[in-house]
Amino acid sequence: MGSNFLPDIEIVKSYPAINPPSTPSAVDSGKRTHALNWIGWSLVLGLLAYFVQKNVPRYFVFTPQSYGSYFWPRVTWLFPHVACGLLAVIIGPLQFWPRMRRDYLQAHRIAGRAYVVAVVAGSVASWGMAAKISGAPAYSMGLACLGLAWVTTTLMAFVAIRRKHLLQHRQWMVRSYVVTFAFVSFRLADDLMGAAKILDSDERAKLLAWGCWAIPLLVTEVVLRAGAVFRGRQA
Repeated sequence: MGSNFLPDIEIVKSYPAINPPSTPSAVDSGKRTHALNWIGWSLVLGLLAYFVQKNVPRYFVFTPQSYGSYFWPRVTWLFPHVACGLLAVIIGPLQFWPRMRRDYLQAHRIAGRAYVVAVVAGSVASWGMAAKISGAPAYSMGLACLGLAWVTTTLMAFVAIRRKHLLQHRQWMVRSYVVTFAFVSFRLADDLMGAAKILDSDERAKLLAWGCWAIPLLVTEVVLRAGAVFRGRQA
């Protein structure tokens, strides 16, 4: 029984007349993929736990002291953005779990719909926040484009599964979750850059409003397409 997240490793019964036996190299490759998946997802979940513990609780205490002078006037848009982002970033890993899809398909579908609703609502909230930011066009545009990338990748995944295009659905869900994880990437990068005294807080915010999602999304696209590029034949 495979328990890795991505990519799926399908275990198929071996019938000598139909399937040739697995070669040692194929077995070794499967083991490496399994190990890399667990390392990667352990890192993601560890960073997520750190982010939630460090950054999230104050947004559920509705006082000016908790939110701070900058965010308190924007609480109407900020709280839905945080709450929906938190829901999506927690649901996401479960959706990639093969056992969830195999043994709990109905729960997988319900969680998927909740993920889509959370992303759409969170994106609308991000546009509301961007509209209330003045004097920082780079930051506000980065936030607005983050919302656009978030809802676009998610709706593409939704349309793909509705049309039963499973491979495209999984690839768009990977892109969607990379954008969802921008909540975590922004804060982690800001903490690291602040500790290293790289730029002031305003300049870091402008940079990370774009960098927290655009760079990871570019890397993801290269990874998703690299196999086809390097395996393809020249015309």
